[in-house]
Amino acid sequence: MDVDTGLLHSGGNESHRAGGHAQEAASHLSRGPLMSGMFGEFAAAEAFHEAVATAQAHHAKTLQAHQETLTTVGTNAHTAATGFTDMEARNAAALRAVRPSSAP
Repeated sequence: MDVDTGLLHSGGNESHRAGGHAQEAASHLSRGPLMSGMFGEFAAAEAFHEAVATAQAHHAKTLQAHQETLTTVGTNAHTAATGFTDMEARNAAALRAVRPSSAP
């Protein structure tokens, strides 16, 4: 099996970067206040305001969940790359122990 650990690390970095963007978006969306009455002072406007506020909260929560998932994926990619590198070093050492090089 051939594993490109550099590519795993690169993918992990990109996943962490994407998670950071999702967190920034969630923070930005959560900062935008929706003031009562901004759509008018009648029943339909108030209902619309509530619907928009609910959607805003839902999207911010979804973005936060994406951030957590992307960060976990990035961390797992780094962990896998390190694991493969360590395993390769252990296997190479074990192979050298049972089959010493025949250098002149």
